[in-house]
Amino acid sequence: MPNLRELLASVLPELTNYDLLHLKGPSREVNPIFLTRRHDDDALSLVKTQHFFVLSSGNKVFYALELYVYVTVKNCAVTEKLIFVSKADTNGYCDHKLSVRDVTRVILGYITSINPLCYVKDILKLSKPQRDHSKVVTQHTTTRKALKILINRSRASTKYIPSNDILYQHFNQVSPNWTCQICLFTRSEPEYLFSQSSQNPRKHVLSGSALLSWWLSIIDSVMISHFESDIRARLQIPGEEDNATRKYFQSSKLTYWQVGDLFNGKSSDLAVFNIPVFPDDPKGRFLEQLVEGDRARKVQLNEFWAELQIQQEFRLGETVSVIGTEGKLKSSVGRVMAADEVISTSSRKLFNTVKSYITGEDYGTEEGALEAFANLSDFLHLRLGTKLIRIQGIKPMTSQPVNVPELKVGKRSEISRDTVRSLDRTLVRKRQKK
Repeated sequence: MPNLRELLASVLPELTNYDLLHLKGPSREVNPIFLTRRHDDDALSLVKTQHFFVLSSGNKVFYALELYVYVTVKNCAVTEKLIFVSKADTNGYCDHKLSVRDVTRVILGYITSINPLCYVKDILKLSKPQRDHSKVVTQHTTTRKALKILINRSRASTKYIPSNDILYQHFNQVSPNWTCQICLFTRSEPEYLFSQSSQNPRKHVLSGSALLSWWLSIIDSVMISHFESDIRARLQIPGEEDNATRKYFQSSKLTYWQVGDLFNGKSSDLAVFNIPVFPDDPKGRFLEQLVEGDRARKVQLNEFWAELQIQQEFRLGETVSVIGTEGKLKSSVGRVMAADEVISTSSRKLFNTVKSYITGEDYGTEEGALEAFANLSDFLHLRLGTKLIRIQGIKPMTSQPVNVPELKVGKRSEISRDTVRSLDRTLVRKRQKK
């Protein structure tokens, strides 16, 4: 099976060089993404892991993708893997003609194919039991006290449990019927991960309708190449008629697309128990408003989608959608993350520090892309003793020009999917350059 470097090389132009950052945060137990009822199964555990991909060329950062992987464990066995695509963006500073759609498709397919056991080996527990520090030897423990503690341990009838075994837990089983889900929210914006990059005239922004079609083509390809034939695929466009929504299925290669959401709720069910809450997710923010307004146990699913369309993030005239797919992976699909294709961080603090070298820059000019690359490379080398992954493209070059007509936000013109340069936005707090 091709590794990540080989997969990306196959979709990048031949004889051109790129540098890849694949950053992975620590796996940790988190609260459920659904509000649970009191009688729900307490044997469930949810494990969350964050991935961050950055692609650079010519010593300039130009592409980033952020996603989360949620692994559900029931009775010590993995039953579900859910991939939430959080943010994706480009800034227009790449000097080569390439397909951002293909890059995104390859990375999403790579994450989809990772064995879920890779995420549940060392999980930071949600609740940490109180430890009796009088029985722990630390750098501050006196020699006499340390010897006494060790003697008491040797005499004790119960086995001593190391600190890591208290803080972490491990799983090594997968249910034979485990499934994989992919979820994302689409909304066109000038910026998502590259602050001020909309000032670059070479950056291209798709309309909401075109962006939805762009993502559907990616999901289509991943589902066809990685999943068995029994697939559920759902699309929800708040405020849109079902017939209008179904028009987006016409170019799909899958026959499984339906209007609706992935989470099996009936229109009369309470939304609070059937809508997941993901990081920086407008659905989740509206759900929190319902809870704060004491309406959580009154709003049904059909009412939730109807009210969602009038929220500020949905009423600006752009097509906004929620995409969800589910199925079983093909038996031929399944990989582990090789140590040389990922930088695994030991803490969220370190993960966010590395990420800030990308999201904390000002990309109003090309200097920001250069600074981000230089600062990131220096930090990885000096602080972590590692470096970016070098990739040389092997895809035959096309004769098409690099520059294409700018795609204005808000215009639903028909465009070629291969001209995509930019996707979405983020609200970023600027960080001083180091």
